[in-house]
Amino acid sequence: MKHTWFEIKVSDILNSKVTDTLSFENKMIPELPTLSKDGVSWEITIQSLDEDSLFVTLDVECVLDETCDVCSETYQRKVKIEWYTAKYVTEMEEWVRDDEDDILFIDIKNWIIDIEELVYHAIQLEEPFVKKCEKCAAKPVEDDDYDQY
Repeated sequence: MKHTWFEIKVSDILNSKVTDTLSFENKMIPELPTLSKDGVSWEITIQSLDEDSLFVTLDVECVLDETCDVCSETYQRKVKIEWYTAKYVTEMEEWVRDDEDDILFIDIKNWIIDIEELVYHAIQLEEPFVKKCEKCAAKPVEDDDYDQY
């Protein structure tokens, strides 16, 4: 991902074993080309687990300008994600590699985390297999509908 400076300095949080909450509003993420002009808003809570790791909770809201896969009309899809979690670490422990949680790295040279990747992944996980506008989503599904995908 291209670096866009959504960085948070975490050295004080790691050393003090505290929890901090920050809010961001109307931020643009270039890797989300269908993002509406209002951008992405999120609240992030960062909790120190020890001097080498952080637990992060994320609440995200945005609107994406989409094209319906059924009728090809454009529509706006609201995305609201509550309680998306991840862990930031200074180094990956062997037993953690198989864990299902998102695990990202703390930049130990500058003691920062860049949260853009985390926000991007949270939104991408909400991507539907088939995008449908409200009108097409309200139609009953017939067996023939699945043959076109």
